[in-house]
Amino acid sequence: MRKKAANSLFLDYLIENEAKFESQADTWIEGVQEKDHKSLEELSSSLNERIILQKACFGELGWCFPSFMKKLIELGKVMFDLRNGVSIEEIDLGIAECFLEREIEAIVILTEKFLSDSDKKKINLAFELYLKQEYFASSMLLAGIIDSASINQALKKPNTIENISQCWKCYGKVIQENFATKYFSAEFPYNKSAKKDGRSKATIDFFESIKHDECFQDKKEILIPLSFAMLKFFDDSDWTDKKNGIIPSSVNRHWLAHNMYDYDDITRADCMKLFFLLCQIMELYYKL
Repeated sequence: MRKKAANSLFLDYLIENEAKFESQADTWIEGVQEKDHKSLEELSSSLNERIILQKACFGELGWCFPSFMKKLIELGKVMFDLRNGVSIEEIDLGIAECFLEREIEAIVILTEKFLSDSDKKKINLAFELYLKQEYFASSMLLAGIIDSASINQALKKPNTIENISQCWKCYGKVIQENFATKYFSAEFPYNKSAKKDGRSKATIDFFESIKHDECFQDKKEILIPLSFAMLKFFDDSDWTDKKNGIIPSSVNRHWLAHNMYDYDDITRADCMKLFFLLCQIMELYYKL
């Protein structure tokens, strides 16, 4: 089985933004030196857009790193590899090799403090399976806990969501109700279909509409990379890909839930993505 090509939407946006940034850099620097407020605002906006799109590109690969682990990743190398057509398998392998098993164990220990006793047993079993290289079985457990985290969070306000079984909608509704009107001027696309990039483009628009607020900084550092990784995790599934020997470019919740993966399709990197995803989503909900 081979992996499907990644959606180039985020990378195309990023390259366009960086070209714009480079063409305007001298003007902005001159404006900053002259304390021109318009130049300062434009520079700040472009930098913010660039950061968001970098996180979108990592999310397209399925990765969202806890802030204290970012120093272990060569972010520039990953972006360079993406631009130069290095395969997803090779990029994933390179990122996974940045982490030793003790770092994944640290993530498990950190995540445990946010979990119920029942889910603590599940994540520890997932970690045991991971250490035994039983990645498929480990990922099934982790995906289930990620699903239930958003469902349980949404159930705290059961009348505010139409279909509690749709986990992207559960996640998105929580984000909309807790952050959107206060920190963003757009709506989180929890009701949008993933088809034809509608949901992806709307997610970019949502985060580009951010209202800068220092009080929101710690949650923003989790929310942005997590949301793009969740977007990928809940990406649309084309079942005809299975017939053609193709699997999603990153671990996919629908393929796991519907048993469409072969046992060896799930890799160490896939499991690591889910450990990080679970850690980040539980920490975000804890902060609520």
